[in-house]
Amino acid sequence: MEGSDTQRKSLVQRLAVAAVGIPLVVGAVLIGRWVFAGLVAVVAGIAAWEYGRLMQRRGVLPQWSLLVGGAVAQNLLTFAFGSPLVALGVVGLSIVLLAWGMALWWWRGSPLLNTAATVAGVCYVGGLLSTVIPLQWVKGGIEVPGGMVLPLLAAVWVGDTAAYAVGRRWGRYPLAPRVSPKKTWEGTVACFIGTALAFWGLLQWWMPVFPGGEALALGVLLGVVGQVGDLAESQLKRDVAVKDSSALLPGHGGMLDRIDSLLFAAPCLYAWLALRGWIG
Repeated sequence: MEGSDTQRKSLVQRLAVAAVGIPLVVGAVLIGRWVFAGLVAVVAGIAAWEYGRLMQRRGVLPQWSLLVGGAVAQNLLTFAFGSPLVALGVVGLSIVLLAWGMALWWWRGSPLLNTAATVAGVCYVGGLLSTVIPLQWVKGGIEVPGGMVLPLLAAVWVGDTAAYAVGRRWGRYPLAPRVSPKKTWEGTVACFIGTALAFWGLLQWWMPVFPGGEALALGVLLGVVGQVGDLAESQLKRDVAVKDSSALLPGHGGMLDRIDSLLFAAPCLYAWLALRGWIG
């Protein structure tokens, strides 16, 4: 009975956070420009802080100002330059030089591990998330608010929800018990199908000029890499024996928990569209 009450409470919390968060994100996407870039930068800063907390639990002491500031700067510069790769080149070089400089004066812990954790965190959180920003500027015969951002976010959300619902109700066979004991093959299949169909279906309505076959292939790709991103973050948490990256979002865990799939899905979508000439 107690377990049932806990599950109900968790579900209510998840729905409450979604009821506030989804309209906020969708509104920022539709407004676009600096509003959306600013929201993504804030999300990156929070997720980078949570990543730093995970590193702390492992005995590594990242340079906080560089970790959080670098993740935020990466996203703002991506909007300014129009390219996440150019922004990462500027931010990455700056962070490496500053991190090593600080390591000369800050002797707590291992300078090598502290610097490596700082640079890796900026690239992992700030670098990967920044690929969401240029998805606003997809070409394609008609202009739609937010470009590919909403189809991507909707696909990731649907996939995560399908995995959670199916896994809890019918999950029997563990997917990767050493990494994430509660993830099951049943939930994984539901996530894969939900992500692929949601991306394909929404894109056909949102940007009908985009080829249907290519949209479905992209949905399949996102369904795969999104789950890899989820497992990658689970491995980080498993390594430091925590369930969530933080308790920021009741029922959901931390910000990093909410964007783990997006961190892998967004760069793949960006790379595909760049190679196809859909992003200038």
